[in-house]
Amino acid sequence: MRPDLFQGQLVRLCAPRPEDPEVLSHWSEDGVYRRHADTDAPRPVTADHFRERDEMLDSDPANFEFRIRTLHEDRLVGFVAICRVEWSNRHGWLAAGIGDAADRGRGYGGEAVAMALRYAFHELSLHRLSLDVIADNESAIGLYHKLGFEPEGRQRERVLRDGAALDLLYMGLLARDWERMQGGSDELDSERG
Repeated sequence: MRPDLFQGQLVRLCAPRPEDPEVLSHWSEDGVYRRHADTDAPRPVTADHFRERDEMLDSDPANFEFRIRTLHEDRLVGFVAICRVEWSNRHGWLAAGIGDAADRGRGYGGEAVAMALRYAFHELSLHRLSLDVIADNESAIGLYHKLGFEPEGRQRERVLRDGAALDLLYMGLLARDWERMQGGSDELDSERG
């Protein structure tokens, strides 16, 4: 049976909704979330900023951003994106985040990223995905490693936080390595043939 492209056991991947920018703006006020989500100096961002960003991304053929919503409550808990796609190289960057601290560690992010990987490799036919992650974000690093990403590099002392200089790690995943982790081929492949 073909797995649902946008729905897992816990969450589904959705398009942005008109009410999302208010929630995203609220998350931007969480310093822990902002410090892990971006290397820029964290600052709260308005809902209008997110509205404009959604409109811009909607028409950009190199960016595929999904909102993560819980299945049972239809509640927005995060985002996952395949962005900055270079079609000639079949390469893109992965970004993901779970906004509210109470929703982290519940499997939402892992399931959403796993669905995004299937989407990237089977729907977009990408050859590889890259990501960067701040070295103190141990839970994200563990998740990415579990999903098959390999360390590929490090920028030493790239991010400054609270007077500490943190490394920025680069990780990558090739389509063939992801396929191997799926058992050589997954259910989508068996239905293609």
